[in-house]
Amino acid sequence: MLRNCRVSVLTLGVVAAACGGGTSQTSPSDPFAGIDIGQLPVGSLSGSNVLILVAGGVVLGDSTGPLPELETQRTAILATANEALDTALRRDARDVNWMGLAEQRHTVRRNPTLGIDPDRLPTAYLAPATVEQIPDPLWGTIRTLSAVAGARYAVVPSAVRVTGRAGAYVAEYVIVGADTRVGAVVFRARAIGRPAADLPAAFASAAATLVSNPLSPARP
Repeated sequence: MLRNCRVSVLTLGVVAAACGGGTSQTSPSDPFAGIDIGQLPVGSLSGSNVLILVAGGVVLGDSTGPLPELETQRTAILATANEALDTALRRDARDVNWMGLAEQRHTVRRNPTLGIDPDRLPTAYLAPATVEQIPDPLWGTIRTLSAVAGARYAVVPSAVRVTGRAGAYVAEYVIVGADTRVGAVVFRARAIGRPAADLPAAFASAAATLVSNPLSPARP
């Protein structure tokens, strides 16, 4: 089943769903192409409980050059991207009650019969600009998790990308906003940071562009 899959690998122009020994599903388009750079509409989320779901997949490199030295670090890159986004949103949008991975883990530990693992959600399926509705069974999982957590919306880093070179990495997110009650995608934007010496700094730079904050680095 899809909920037991972990979508953790995207290559340029390909969305790969890693599920045991199954075959990959591919798309002919770059999941980042055609998605405008933008910021989260945090004003409309003020006072709400909002889930921050996990990153669904990672793209390494682009048409200007691959990053083979990062191939063995995909899992760590996703964790870095998740942590950077969580930190930036809590810092820069304090009027929202953010419910990140720590809160989601706590919720499912209190409700073990739900059978939900918030660390492993195939959110990469939401990256393409043509997707307007969360597909099942992912939709069922998010609906259940949000109902137990009391969250109306979810912010989803459906895909992340690293480009550049060692010592000057550039990180990007495809960020999706979803209405957890009806499963509709209500927002989609791309966030891109400045070149940075290492991956944590690169993702911190990209995540900081999602909320307008005078203390945050300016968007390139």
